[in-house]
Amino acid sequence: MAHQRLAPDGKATQQMTDEQIIGRVRGGETRMFGELVRRYQDPVYGMATRFVGRGEDGQDIAQEVFLRVFRGLEHFKGEARFSTWLYRITWNLCADWLRRNRKPGAPLAIDDAAGVADARVDLEEGLLAAEEQREVRRALDRLDEKYRCVLILLYYQKLSYGQIAAVLDVPPKTVETRLYRARKLLKESLQRAGVGGAS
Repeated sequence: MAHQRLAPDGKATQQMTDEQIIGRVRGGETRMFGELVRRYQDPVYGMATRFVGRGEDGQDIAQEVFLRVFRGLEHFKGEARFSTWLYRITWNLCADWLRRNRKPGAPLAIDDAAGVADARVDLEEGLLAAEEQREVRRALDRLDEKYRCVLILLYYQKLSYGQIAAVLDVPPKTVETRLYRARKLLKESLQRAGVGGAS
């Protein structure tokens, strides 16, 4: 979603923390919200698109995310990082979209905006080659939602185990268990497809 950049105050604004900007927005400087959009629009768009599979739908979700964040900023308590709260809203909207639009067992429609070419999934000791990324995406899409989401949040969004737990509202131990199972299922799927040097 690098389409509409909103940068209110140049370098001075860019050096402010998220919390400082939130304080300014709450104090009535609503235009400062544009800096939060500038910082997070690409990660939010990327996350949404990877979950739903299409850039146009990902953009719609990202726009709704920032609308909800703006409306809910007064209720943000700061108990978690702003980014964690933001990604939780993103995940909830993606999950709602998937429940409404995806038939059980149906693969996602993947387009070039889904972040296949520039993504890397760490499997065993190395990184899969770029030409294998589309097969990785197909394998991810075949996984159950609860397994797919933890892999996307860890490897694509670069969230920590603790952040993933907060985003999904589950205990950290559940994240560990799901990641273990998800890696195993993904590896088996890729091996069947002959990806990653598997026979």
